[in-house]
Amino acid sequence: MIAKGGRALYGQAIGILMFDGRRYPVLPGDVANASSYDFPVRLKVVKGLFDVPATPDRWIDGKPPVGAELLREAAMELRDEGVRAIVTACGFFVAVQDHLAAAAGVPVFTSPLIYVPLLSRMVGNRKIGILTASKSLLDSSFLGTAGITDAMNVVIEGIEESREFYATHMGGKRTDMDVELLRNEIVGIAKRFSDRHPDMAAMLLECSNLPTFSADIQQVTGLPVFDFITFIRFIHASVVQKPYDGFL
Repeated sequence: MIAKGGRALYGQAIGILMFDGRRYPVLPGDVANASSYDFPVRLKVVKGLFDVPATPDRWIDGKPPVGAELLREAAMELRDEGVRAIVTACGFFVAVQDHLAAAAGVPVFTSPLIYVPLLSRMVGNRKIGILTASKSLLDSSFLGTAGITDAMNVVIEGIEESREFYATHMGGKRTDMDVELLRNEIVGIAKRFSDRHPDMAAMLLECSNLPTFSADIQQVTGLPVFDFITFIRFIHASVVQKPYDGFL
């Protein structure tokens, strides 16, 4: 075996792009908390990135906005640092999925939303509930960019009722949080969402902060729950395949 060098870093297959200026606690289970994974990850703050870029249909004269370019440059830096796949720490970055994937040279996963077409086929086009940080922001432009069509049986609920979430996220200024209060609020919203749609076949958590509560949501709803970490594990297993042992 010949080991090739030339880089400063090794052994971090997944690179994660994050907003600048985040000051709230990043809980285990959050995409941006390295302890959420049982494999090494490389976290990268994108300097100057404070907002989600617009979707391509809203670009002026087809020119990528500044945020999209900051993400593209950071993705290429991660590639050059040796990661084998790149993810982002906000589901609304689906806006730049194609822009990043075309430039990065490695697989890019910006949002669980891009898996909705697959999940729809998995459940026979039965109803999929999408739990998002903001129902009002998750409009047809983001859905269309993710490949979600009107033919897919999708219902959407936001977590705007969670005062604890909005005190620290989405423009909230607090830098401390009551974790159990946040858990109760998020799980309660998910349970009411499920109860309103008894024919729901699965729930997808769009927000990168929500996997912390996936097990709790599954416990109270009884549903398959898909989230950012679910798919990051899948991606890691794809780019770092393990040899099998055993016997016949």
